[in-house]
Amino acid sequence: MKTRWIVIAVAIVYSGYVLLSHETEDSWTFSTDNITKNIQLGLDLKGGIFMQLEVDVEDAVDHYVEEQAGTIKASLEAENMTVGSSDPQIKERRVVLANLGSTINQEVVPEVKRLYRDRWDIRGDANQLTLTLREGAIDDVKKDAVTQTVYKIQNRIDQLGVSEPNINQVVGTNRIVVELAGTDDQARVQKLVKEPGQLEWRMVAKGALNFAQRAEELQPYLKPGYKILPMKEGEGFYLLEPVMMTASNVSRVMASRDETGFPAIGINLDRAGGQIMDSVTGQPDAVGRQLAVILDGKVLTAPVIRQRLSNSFVISGSFSAGEVDDKILQIKSGSLPASVRILEERVIGPTLGRDAIRQGTTAAVIGFGAVMVFIVIYYRIAGLFAICALFINLLLMLGMLAGIDAILTLPGIAGFILTIGMAVDANVLIFEKIREELRQGTAVKNAVDIGYQSAFVTILDANITTFIAAFCLLLLGEGPIKGFAIMLMIGIVCSIFTAVFCSRTFFMTYLRSSTTHRTLSIWPLWRGAAATSPQ
Repeated sequence: MKTRWIVIAVAIVYSGYVLLSHETEDSWTFSTDNITKNIQLGLDLKGGIFMQLEVDVEDAVDHYVEEQAGTIKASLEAENMTVGSSDPQIKERRVVLANLGSTINQEVVPEVKRLYRDRWDIRGDANQLTLTLREGAIDDVKKDAVTQTVYKIQNRIDQLGVSEPNINQVVGTNRIVVELAGTDDQARVQKLVKEPGQLEWRMVAKGALNFAQRAEELQPYLKPGYKILPMKEGEGFYLLEPVMMTASNVSRVMASRDETGFPAIGINLDRAGGQIMDSVTGQPDAVGRQLAVILDGKVLTAPVIRQRLSNSFVISGSFSAGEVDDKILQIKSGSLPASVRILEERVIGPTLGRDAIRQGTTAAVIGFGAVMVFIVIYYRIAGLFAICALFINLLLMLGMLAGIDAILTLPGIAGFILTIGMAVDANVLIFEKIREELRQGTAVKNAVDIGYQSAFVTILDANITTFIAAFCLLLLGEGPIKGFAIMLMIGIVCSIFTAVFCSRTFFMTYLRSSTTHRTLSIWPLWRGAAATSPQ
């Protein structure tokens, strides 16, 4: 008996501590005011931004093939193989390595197949290798693209300081749901989740015709690995050589100022990036050429190289201070592996959330009050035990909600109210079984024991079935549906504990009293007095 009361006390104290305490970097408080701080409200209650995004997985495969063309060429050259050109044929999902020279032979081809056979189908002859991306590898690239996009958007939003953002992939699709409670800066969020944040450096192509007002004018000069990209403000198009360096070579990025004092992006390169920059700008013909800085497929600037560059410099592009901050967030979090399209977007005002909280709270109070009145009238002293168990159930549910940092949504409030009814159902099953035993003349203590033992299997079966259904909702649902599922699962666990463990502890304590162990007031008030244990 003592152990039972210790367990109940620990559960109550822990739940109260989680709800009432709040810790910050420099202080710790214990107050009822902290309840609202410890329970995170969802988008539908707090207001905020909802977005449903679609990742262009085909674009991800295109990027992968283009990127791998350079990687494969470099790895083959590291094996002392001469590679004249590496041509990514994006639509065919293949890379063609040509002009391999005399170093390619039948001994080398098996080695290349060993290195890349997991993802590439490799065919070749004495002068050319064709690597075609396998179907299984294409599927893996698509899955990885969605997973990485979720992770990188999460990183970007985290740096915004939004509390408890909900960013999840819709199961089995290439769609992502973004819920940001408590924020309304729609334009900024759009940029952060949609813009890839791909930073590249490319040399502007040699020759007289490397810039034009129309892209079509540069098409005849396009070579494998080259690109035609527009200026940021649509002022024309550049013909650019293959990628020289990317954001992966950036060790530090920070807000800075350009020569004219306007906001700019300060860049520090890592050791490898610094060596690349030093090597390229140190070439005899580098001085006088243009080095283009590309962000998200647009040329920000293409300054003329005046001297050898090191690992630290500034990127300018007519930015505002806010744009600089957002670009820094994007570069720090890493570029998105594919383009993203916004399918659905809406802003929910906080007024609607406050109304929902008020209405949900009113419904919960009315429901709880009605249950208390009914159960006391109908079950008398046993009803009082059930009410005590319900109050503990309420405290435990809120404590678990705060303890696991779950988000309370409007459907979550519905799940909360539903579990109150489920907890009462469990007590009703037990009390009716006790009544049945008392009618048959069973001693009070034995009737209580039989009532709990007989009803336990039924209660457990019903709650496990509901728990499984809630778990499926959690896995397959999204947004508010997950909030309902979480609250329902929490409520089921707490209901079993309070209905079976706590209320039985109350009964056992009551029946141990020397003056009450022979009687149990469980009949309705209009049906007579308490049941009496036989002598």
